[in-house]
Amino acid sequence: MKSKIRNQVFETNSSSVHTIIFSNDGLEPSNLPVKDGMIQIDFGKFGKELNYYNSQYDKLSYLITCLYYLSSFGYDDIYNTYLFKEIQNTVCEYAGANGIEIIGDVEPSIDHQSQPYDDIELVNVYDKEELINFIFNKNILLKTDCD
Repeated sequence: MKSKIRNQVFETNSSSVHTIIFSNDGLEPSNLPVKDGMIQIDFGKFGKELNYYNSQYDKLSYLITCLYYLSSFGYDDIYNTYLFKEIQNTVCEYAGANGIEIIGDVEPSIDHQSQPYDDIELVNVYDKEELINFIFNKNILLKTDCD
């Protein structure tokens, strides 16, 4: 997936379009589901239909679903990836949790033209502030669409 930043909007060169709309205001406390100190998250289905995702759960689910496509050995391999550990450390520190547990009830799905291949290009998960802003800012939206 090729990306280009123009007027603060992420774009791809495919017919499938996943967009983040940025705003500097709106950071909220975590409302992610926690059980026994672990954030409970599942994969999502992110296709090319028009949808806007702005819940903390959906945005974290999107990142975890991207990790599924980046891990070479599937579901169990996600926990061992550097990207997962970066996401987990940042999100858990912000949310006051001990870890992230992937429930695994939903079959992960991202439109084939938007699947990540080398990295999650949509969000710089190495930048803690950007990652926190993406997940916990109510004014940051993930939009899926098609040309």
